[in-house]
Amino acid sequence: MPWFNGLSGAGKSTLAQAAEEQLHQRGCSTFVLGGDNERCGLSSNLGLSEDDRRENIRRIGEAAKVKEK
Repeated sequence: MPWFNGLSGAGKSTLAQAAEEQLHQRGCSTFVLGGDNERCGLSSNLGLSEDDRRENIRRIGEAAKVKEK
């Protein structure tokens, strides 16, 4: 599972969506767990502090494990 990280506005989501499309065209099952989406739902109660960022990453990791099963 690839993990893209970097500064806000660096193009992580754009790159992830392009990779998802290429993999989907090859018959792979894909799903993008993006920070913007997560902060609207799963992590909506978190801010941008270091502790909240760590918790956000932990939650996304847990969601990814569920998706893989």
